[in-house]
Amino acid sequence: MKTIVMKFGGTSVADAESVKNVINIVKNERRNKLVVVSAIARATTALETIARNSSLGNEIEAYEILEEIINRHYKMTEELVYNNSLKTEAIEKMKLYKSQIEMLIKGLSIIRELSLRTLDAFRVFGELMSSTVIYFAFKESGIDTELIDSRDIIKTNNDFSRAYPDFAKTELNVISKVKPLIDSGKVVLAQGFIASTEDGISTTMGRESSDFSAAIYGSLLDAEEIQIWTDVDGVLTSDPGLISGTLKLNEISFAEMEELSFFGAKVLHRNSVKPAREKNIPLRILNSKNTASSGTRVISELNYHEKVKSITYKKNVIVLKLTPRADLNQYIFWEMMLNILSRHKPQIDILLSSSSGILIVIAENAYTRIHYDELRNEFSEISSCEIIKDKVLITIVGSELNSIEGFFQRIFVSCPHLKPESLCFGFNRHSLSILVDTGVFEETIKNLHREFFTYDDSGLFERIKKQEERLIA
Repeated sequence: MKTIVMKFGGTSVADAESVKNVINIVKNERRNKLVVVSAIARATTALETIARNSSLGNEIEAYEILEEIINRHYKMTEELVYNNSLKTEAIEKMKLYKSQIEMLIKGLSIIRELSLRTLDAFRVFGELMSSTVIYFAFKESGIDTELIDSRDIIKTNNDFSRAYPDFAKTELNVISKVKPLIDSGKVVLAQGFIASTEDGISTTMGRESSDFSAAIYGSLLDAEEIQIWTDVDGVLTSDPGLISGTLKLNEISFAEMEELSFFGAKVLHRNSVKPAREKNIPLRILNSKNTASSGTRVISELNYHEKVKSITYKKNVIVLKLTPRADLNQYIFWEMMLNILSRHKPQIDILLSSSSGILIVIAENAYTRIHYDELRNEFSEISSCEIIKDKVLITIVGSELNSIEGFFQRIFVSCPHLKPESLCFGFNRHSLSILVDTGVFEETIKNLHREFFTYDDSGLFERIKKQEERLIA
């Protein structure tokens, strides 16, 4: 029997009712399966806050937040597990996690230095606690489950907070430790987001990377399908929190999904597509709170040509404008510039060069926080450096955008006040990025959405019908 991977995000396991819904979804799936779960909603952020408070010596605040997180998991256990023996075992496991976090708090409050490695040591407990609650809830409901620790399976480098897997070593673990469990008919339950180095040091693979974990497992198990269960109906034409009347895509290609994820869409982690694409395993994005929806299939085929599929954006973008020193050899400048960037490790979205200078567009976030003064000081040795903050990068994603009739005309006619600082096609012409001021961002993206999605009879898009929403439970 073919195997599928089912990943459930933080909002899908946020409370007892949500977990009951997950149980029913898993029970209704008859194929062999590996289930990947995230931390419950807001748990990872809370653990990061505990770590930061500890590093500042605010132990009381750290313990208070820890107590709140533990109590949320206790409450879920009480509401999901009725068998006294199972409940006792679950609570004992939770107490063990609590004592381990308390030890980290105590040690960090003495050291007063929060490294990315230490931050990962805190973060992993979100998934460990949620998977423990869900494991005992599965057992209570009669699901024959085996709980594994993803840190024993997925091996990564030591680039803490955004570690990348060693697929060869991870595959050996999947074949020897995971596949026999699935072949025996058990539902294997694993954590997303977390992994470890070859030496067993805990790592995480970047925020929202449980999708990536699911894709890793799916790829190495040669799964029939990788299902990403979240809180939206699928891939939408834009952010529904910003634009009313967004549409759902019935399908999208791997290539387009990679662009969409890279340039800001939250529906799928940007590293998730590659493992599935290499094995040609379809990804399906589904809504755990609206199982009536067919979701969106992410596949290798590109069935809808010369068409805009979605519009996404990244806020808090910064721009570096570099003008090399006149007395500096071009190749020496490039070498020194790349060395500076490699030390700071920002996420570079766009890099444009001309005879007069370099423009670098960087998405700033908690994992790639840039120290502006340090960056400016280092670049000032080889160039003039202007750092511009608070920009927004809007990206139009689709197929063969450069072949769409009147494409640029439609952009500027629909947005007459648009004065972009740069327009840049992606390498494969599946995306066009527009750098704009924060003040015109909302108006621009709404006008673009109206222009490209008001009229379409291709069958690619589907209106979200609220009246059809239902839980499977």
